[in-house]
Amino acid sequence: SQQAVGEMLGYTAAMISAFEKGRRRMKVEDLTRACIALDKEPEYFLQTGNLGEQLEPARAGSPLGMALRAEVASLPQENLGASVEAFLDELADEPPITGVVPDFRRLRPDAAASEILDVTGASEPPIEVEDVCTALGIPLYWENFPNALSGLVLQIRDGSYVIGVNANHPTTRRRFSAAHECGHAVLRHEGSHYLDYAAEDAGEPPGYRYLDEREANAFAAALLMDERWLRQDFADGLRELHALAERYQVSDAAMGFR
Repeated sequence: SQQAVGEMLGYTAAMISAFEKGRRRMKVEDLTRACIALDKEPEYFLQTGNLGEQLEPARAGSPLGMALRAEVASLPQENLGASVEAFLDELADEPPITGVVPDFRRLRPDAAASEILDVTGASEPPIEVEDVCTALGIPLYWENFPNALSGLVLQIRDGSYVIGVNANHPTTRRRFSAAHECGHAVLRHEGSHYLDYAAEDAGEPPGYRYLDEREANAFAAALLMDERWLRQDFADGLRELHALAERYQVSDAAMGFR
């Protein structure tokens, strides 16, 4: 309702009605708040008069990931906002991302991971996460993020995504972060972006959704540690936790949970 949107944005229902009918112009700050409150990129609101086609980010005149930029700017770590801004600026200079990621939302996370492994022809561990992302049409970037940020995924447009992972983290953590963000994309989680962010006294990351994060973790675990292969390894006598973790190139903790 207009009242509910007004409460999210700090306006009366009458003001929201005026925005909708064009009687009042929205400031950039208003648009930013609307993007955050409704979890949409600016391009969602900025449309042409031709069949309602969405403007490309460059034509809309708004920086890529505007809602994400606004959110990270409010986080406790000042260098986090700057690093994410730099990443988004880097993306803006790259050729447009046009590929559409396969939609596996109809499947459970483990079933989606198994199907992807079968389609990509993977037959034994360790999984090459970069190859999986390439096969799915998801550009994967290794970035110098602050330690608190493991990775992020950004929806460029419907079905198109990009992933950034902290290049400074240990290999096992980088691999799990990339697989986790990939899970958000292939399972078509509703958020326009997700941050794998943890810092002392920082609370939950912006836009945090417990069920989405749980599914993304389940997908990453199933992708990196396929149950069929694990059962075969166990039957063949490979049962020591650390040896399994090394074989699948995951942390001992991740293998322990699996």
